[in-house]
Amino acid sequence: MVRAASEILHTRRSPSFRRIRGFTMGLLPSAEKDSPTNSETTFVPESSRAIPVSNTSESPTRRSGRRSLVALAILGGILALAALGCDANAHQSTFGVNGPVAREQLLLFNVLLWTMVAVFVLVEGALLYAAIRYRRKPGDPLPPQTHGHTPLEIAWTIIPTILILGLGIWSVVVLFKLEPGEAIALAKEQGKEPLYIEAVGHQWWWEFRYEDAYPDHDPSKPAEEQMELITTANEMRIPVDRPVIMTLKSDDVIHSFWIPKLAGKQDVVPTRANQMWFLAEDAGMYYGQCAEFCGTAHAQMKFRVHAMPEAEYKAWVDGWGGDLAEPMSPEAARGRLVFLGDGQCVTCHTVGTADQVNEVGEGVQHARMQTYIAYTQWLSKRAEERLEDVRTGNEPPTAFAAPNLTDLADRTTIGSGLVDLNRETLRQWLRNPDDIKPGNRMSELAAIYQTRLDHRADLSEEQLSDLVEYLMAQRHLPVQ
Repeated sequence: MVRAASEILHTRRSPSFRRIRGFTMGLLPSAEKDSPTNSETTFVPESSRAIPVSNTSESPTRRSGRRSLVALAILGGILALAALGCDANAHQSTFGVNGPVAREQLLLFNVLLWTMVAVFVLVEGALLYAAIRYRRKPGDPLPPQTHGHTPLEIAWTIIPTILILGLGIWSVVVLFKLEPGEAIALAKEQGKEPLYIEAVGHQWWWEFRYEDAYPDHDPSKPAEEQMELITTANEMRIPVDRPVIMTLKSDDVIHSFWIPKLAGKQDVVPTRANQMWFLAEDAGMYYGQCAEFCGTAHAQMKFRVHAMPEAEYKAWVDGWGGDLAEPMSPEAARGRLVFLGDGQCVTCHTVGTADQVNEVGEGVQHARMQTYIAYTQWLSKRAEERLEDVRTGNEPPTAFAAPNLTDLADRTTIGSGLVDLNRETLRQWLRNPDDIKPGNRMSELAAIYQTRLDHRADLSEEQLSDLVEYLMAQRHLPVQ
């Protein structure tokens, strides 16, 4: 016991014990360190002293503000990029409009847009001002609590109501101006007749039918003798400064007819005929597009509108379906045999005349569509039954509604406005339409594309060249 006590006493007096004791005492509360029992001087190591906290560390408020600035910068960049896309001269811009219909729609859009922008800025501005100006600061007491402010509540109820009623009434007035009756009244003021065109949406191209392509008749002749029936595809020709009334139909699925610079969108619905009108004040090319998803090649269902001076339009009407601008070459004559024979093009396409339609809208294209429906029903039969039908010759034909090619060489594009029309692109299209327009019906249904594994046309290079020459000969206007 004496020896143990002596060792403990010796240890407590050693320098190393004092350093350890000093370190531990530096971690104890001040009351304990200042107690009488610990009055002995101790050594506190340098490393045990309190480390000062830097006053330059970023506060949560400052970090939040910096994140807000970054978010605003990103939002500003997105808005700037969006503004760069608002080019009034772009082909399908709704800002560089032409004609009374598109102009009226643009005015309505701008008034609605900037009214909403003004309301947004006022409301959000007041909200941000109140949030910043009257934000609660440390030590502030709870502000007085108010419940309701009758004059203010009446004001912010009446003002939006008046605003919405005014805009709503104006919108209805604009809708009435878009009715075909407005076009008829405008044409009478001009001393003209409106031009009636029927647009039929197909997967994935547009058919245009003119029941009377030049409505200003010679009074000395019966009107029925002067009727100019025209059927064309993907490129519509109209005279400037004449109201055009469109009747919109579909023979398969829902489409949407849209010429951004001339008029807004109008749905094209099967079993229903919708109408719209527009007027082109300036000659030029206007670009259209199907604006309703309608299947695989929806994005490639384009069309064009050629607005022409009255004299040029009448020359096109008079020449359509008549004598060719140039006599057929020997190659073109051989190509005609390919068109009627090995190519089997005549099964779906018409050349030289309009596609006739009866009083209820049924005609050549309707019959082709019914044939296609029957063919798709046949495909639903069991494989053994289809094989037996093929063996016995009872396989149904595969005709399908397809563009009229009477004025093909007078057009500027092929594939529903996808590529410029020339001999090279036409040859590429005939060899394999999928190279230009994936998902088209021609590759899917035409017999000459079903016999080869690569789905190319089962025609020789010479036959393709002759067919190209025949189709490029279908020109009725002088080469410009």
